[in-house]
Amino acid sequence: MAALITDLDLTSLAEPVFVDARYTGLFITVRWGILPLGVLEIPLDVDRRLISPQWLRTQALEKFGWLVWQHYLAHTLEYHNLNKEVELLPISVVVCTRDRALSLERTLKSLARQDYPDFEVIVVDNCPLDEGVKQVVEKNGFRYSFQERPGLDWARNLGIQEARHAIVAFIDDDALAAPGWLYGLAYGFSDPEVVAVTGLVLPAELETPAQIEFESYGGMSKGFTSFTIRKEKVPGQAMLWASGWGVGTNMAFRKELFEAIGRFDVTLDVGTPTGGGGDIEYFFRCVAAGYTLRYEPAALVRHIHRRDRVSLDRQIFQNGRSFPAYLMTITRNNPELRLMVLRFGLHNWLWSWLIKRWITGKMRRDHLTARFAGIELRGALSSLGAYRRSRRLGSDDQNDLKETG
Repeated sequence: MAALITDLDLTSLAEPVFVDARYTGLFITVRWGILPLGVLEIPLDVDRRLISPQWLRTQALEKFGWLVWQHYLAHTLEYHNLNKEVELLPISVVVCTRDRALSLERTLKSLARQDYPDFEVIVVDNCPLDEGVKQVVEKNGFRYSFQERPGLDWARNLGIQEARHAIVAFIDDDALAAPGWLYGLAYGFSDPEVVAVTGLVLPAELETPAQIEFESYGGMSKGFTSFTIRKEKVPGQAMLWASGWGVGTNMAFRKELFEAIGRFDVTLDVGTPTGGGGDIEYFFRCVAAGYTLRYEPAALVRHIHRRDRVSLDRQIFQNGRSFPAYLMTITRNNPELRLMVLRFGLHNWLWSWLIKRWITGKMRRDHLTARFAGIELRGALSSLGAYRRSRRLGSDDQNDLKETG
């Protein structure tokens, strides 16, 4: 059933929440300033439509009181006064889009509400069918760039080229930047060792069965606790689980990293036969080269999940197809890792993550897990052919990319 998405900041006064009759529950992100502490999911009685802020605070403190105390002691100055405690580096925000003007406008409005002192927004229009996107960008007063080659990673690479600042952040055209997003990224980069920052992704709405199913399946969140990834601290095959370090709709990099290890692999991701994997391949490449990545939940964006089951099933299928493509790319670029990647792909991913979960879901009558694991498995079985097609299509493009730097 549908749930109302709302926030509760425990450092400020809250307003009463009115819940429309179509909602049967609340999905509350509890925050301490810009720092998300966790989520409260509260079912509601039919007759209860007006929720008092006192009641919400009581529920939040019962679950997160110890975290509030911890952050009050340790992080109040860091998170609540970031403009005083952290160097606020200028940030270039890149939004890649293709023929989704309405969705893009919501994203741009969320960026226009950011109160960060120095940032720019570049919208890369990827092989569009019309000028709808250009008109939306001009109306909102941001920079517009056109990429004629289809493919998300081609668009990302053009955004990097167009960026004027030393930090380049990415947000998708179906995501909304939460207030304080850029401050959260700046906090992630406060350690000069960190060259890549990923952030928390929560749902922007839970209105349809498909959206609720996706969030129940795991969504895009990597949790509410920050962590740092360094090569020497990640043993063996664990390096290959780069999908656990963040997602492409909320990531940022120091521009010097692109000069050191190259840009995104244009044979991967949306717009190619592989359908994804460009973000996690870059996370892996970054850490494998000896650089440091940080996951920082204070950098929060909200994602508009697929609203219908056909679109959601297609997304899950692409997830299943793109992960083996990511592994094959690692093997191509690092032949010495071939045996480790093969073992990981067959045991950890194909057997444990897909086949075993599908069997367990069937046995326990967990229809959601069984259905999604089955869809991902079908995607995985189509991956080799898709990757070969993508490599053929992208071979000339890769040569062009090397020539243009």
